[in-house]
Amino acid sequence: MQTTEINPPETAFHPSKSEWERLLNRVVESTPFRRSSRLREFLIYVGNEVILNGAEDLHEQQIGVAVFGRSPLYDTSQDNIVRVNAMELRKRIDLYFANEGQNEPLVFEIPRGSYIPVFRPRRLNFLDQPLAKAPSLDEALVPGPPSSKEVAPPSAVSGSLMRQVFRNPFQLSLLIVIVCLAASLITVVRRNQQMQMSLHKWQSGPALRAFWGNFFGQKLAPEIVLADTSFGTAQDILHKQLSLAEYLDYSYRSIQSPGPLSNDARQQEQQDLAVIFSRSSGSIGDFRVARRITELETGDFGTRLSFAREYAGHRLRWSNTIFVGSSRSNPWVELFEDRMAYHLKQTQDSTSSVVTVDKPTGNEQAQYAISSEPGRRAAYCVIVFLPNPTNTGNTLIVAGTDSQATEAGGDFLTSEEDLERLQVLLQKKAFPYFQILLRISSSNGTPLESEIVSYRIIKK
Repeated sequence: MQTTEINPPETAFHPSKSEWERLLNRVVESTPFRRSSRLREFLIYVGNEVILNGAEDLHEQQIGVAVFGRSPLYDTSQDNIVRVNAMELRKRIDLYFANEGQNEPLVFEIPRGSYIPVFRPRRLNFLDQPLAKAPSLDEALVPGPPSSKEVAPPSAVSGSLMRQVFRNPFQLSLLIVIVCLAASLITVVRRNQQMQMSLHKWQSGPALRAFWGNFFGQKLAPEIVLADTSFGTAQDILHKQLSLAEYLDYSYRSIQSPGPLSNDARQQEQQDLAVIFSRSSGSIGDFRVARRITELETGDFGTRLSFAREYAGHRLRWSNTIFVGSSRSNPWVELFEDRMAYHLKQTQDSTSSVVTVDKPTGNEQAQYAISSEPGRRAAYCVIVFLPNPTNTGNTLIVAGTDSQATEAGGDFLTSEEDLERLQVLLQKKAFPYFQILLRISSSNGTPLESEIVSYRIIKK
């Protein structure tokens, strides 16, 4: 039996950063990690510290604070949560490489006494057990002893029939015609099946095809990243805008709200935040946007779904990615804020969102706020289509001032009629990179129409 082993430490291999990142991504998304968000966070954190920050050492207390929400001064001798989870993490890494990752050319481990992933090339060891001898061609063709119940071998009957056919030229010609017709029929049926399989909803109209062809119909399947609404809730409690950096290093878990608070109030605040951070929560509007997009393409290269908290940012560099939510709840959007003309911000009392516009021109306003009238309401959605950071793929951002507005943005992007309207506005059949601001009018909670109130074309 073929077995594998990891090279000894003295032959440690140093892969390129892209090899390292791709392997980490495959491990995190494998079956052993699929139902363990905490172990995924553990591995993503140590991986990001090494990949993005070049860490050469990670300490137990550092991981306890960052991943498990412990206080910066907690006693590791009394609380062994990191060590216990590290043991389980090592088991699941080994399980991946023994099963789903058995053909990986690179393997890695987290050695005992360390929290740094160590990569090595896999080598095969064929010496443990000899390979089974394959039968020779003669052995394979030698028939076994005939059964006493056999009347005549089927091969003898078919051989006799074929000899009769070949003696009669008319029968032979007829057989050839039948075979050719059958082959043609099979070809036509298969071609129709292939056309039906390839014709997905995103190909059903010219405008849909022109826009979504930037994401589908390629081997580079897009990934939808859903917002982490608990991150936005935490900012509401803290009355503080938190950054992507604080999200990545998990330092937001230990941040305290400004201003004087009693010890009891401060303790209650930390308890409330701990409850929020222990749960993965999302918006129903975000999920509906994801559903509408995934319904556009159901083939082998459809869509992947991720949650902001488990997303690894290095995937953005070579992927087609769709972010649902603003930077307040989906902090990855912060990476594109400097290229965006429309920004979602909270009002001073944190009760609602507004959209600010960079350098408004013409009839544009500097700020658009949610408005309400008896039975009617207006909200806003920002849609941004731009290249990924390495110009090797595309990025789409859909962010509304509320859940309904985000959902309406998803409806706009999956509507042939709305995309045609956008084509006319941009005066281009092939969609350039753009950003638009939609006003969503609704009556008694039901969205009525989406109006483009502002747009920009983004230069690559």
